[in-house]
Amino acid sequence: MSAVDPNRPDIVAFMATASKALGQDLAAPKDIFNFGGSNPVLTDLFLENAIQGKKTATTSWPIPDPLYWGPGDLSVILDSQGRPAAVMRTTSFVKCKFKDVAEDFALAEAEGDYQAYREGHIKFYGQQENGHEFGDESRVLCERFEVIYSRPKTG
Repeated sequence: MSAVDPNRPDIVAFMATASKALGQDLAAPKDIFNFGGSNPVLTDLFLENAIQGKKTATTSWPIPDPLYWGPGDLSVILDSQGRPAAVMRTTSFVKCKFKDVAEDFALAEAEGDYQAYREGHIKFYGQQENGHEFGDESRVLCERFEVIYSRPKTG
């Protein structure tokens, strides 16, 4: 389950605003997260790339078990301040070894070329709890998504 409560008042209000803007009742999000871990610069950069449609994929490790969301489910992407910023719909999943991640998937993450994807993920996951266990043989979840709503820009 997501570490962020989907019943948190700002999440509920954000989903209600998104539902109204899209003219349809949206299901509660199955996941609430931010890109980039604890790096606020990366969090906001990856969020903006997703909103602009440049980032349409993300990799997860370790793979949650049980997997609590799937294709068609909605997630809320948070900004670096922990505020809800976008609603995304998962379009597909592929589970594979890290060494087998397809180049087109890596490029859809919009974090540079294939080598930059590999190096960035090795560094990122290496800094996580049990990161010493991450390597080419690690099973990862390759998720493709589409952003269906983002909060209006202010200012």
